[in-house]
Amino acid sequence: MKSSSLFAFSLALLLALVGTAGFAQSLAVTTNKPVIDGAVKAGEYSFTKQFDSLTLYANRTKDLLSLAIVGDTTGWVSVGLGALKMDGATIFIGFVGSDGKVQFKTQSGTGHRHTDAPKSVAESVSAYAMKEADGKTTLELSLTPAAYIKDGQGELDVIYAVGEDKSFIPRHSSRGALSLKLS
Repeated sequence: MKSSSLFAFSLALLLALVGTAGFAQSLAVTTNKPVIDGAVKAGEYSFTKQFDSLTLYANRTKDLLSLAIVGDTTGWVSVGLGALKMDGATIFIGFVGSDGKVQFKTQSGTGHRHTDAPKSVAESVSAYAMKEADGKTTLELSLTPAAYIKDGQGELDVIYAVGEDKSFIPRHSSRGALSLKLS
């Protein structure tokens, strides 16, 4: 009897945790404004999702859409909006060069390639910062939300990737996509 009760309790706990994890995919408007300094701090973002070789962060206020990616790499990191694949996405990519200088670009995904984005994309970036430390590269940026989230839009498609090189050209070593429910 005790083992069946323990099993039922464990199953209920597992289902509760799985149900809670589903809600983590939501990006609600908050009053919290992350500091864009290239260093993600605990509690700074309302959405956090850990993947194999990176962590993705997002936060949304009335005036700012803030994103961060922390990759297990000394190469480049990127985050893109508007599509679940490179094609059609607006991509923000960068790395810290061997000389310590930040290299950052706004790009438009076309097929399996990316090219410089229109000037309006760069103008939607209100702030960005990057740091490389302890084998990790961090990109933080804040954007004008209206450029990526339209009235009545239910989800925001996000892509993310990391690469091993300090260059905008080489292929990613890890990538993925998700849709954030907007509430």
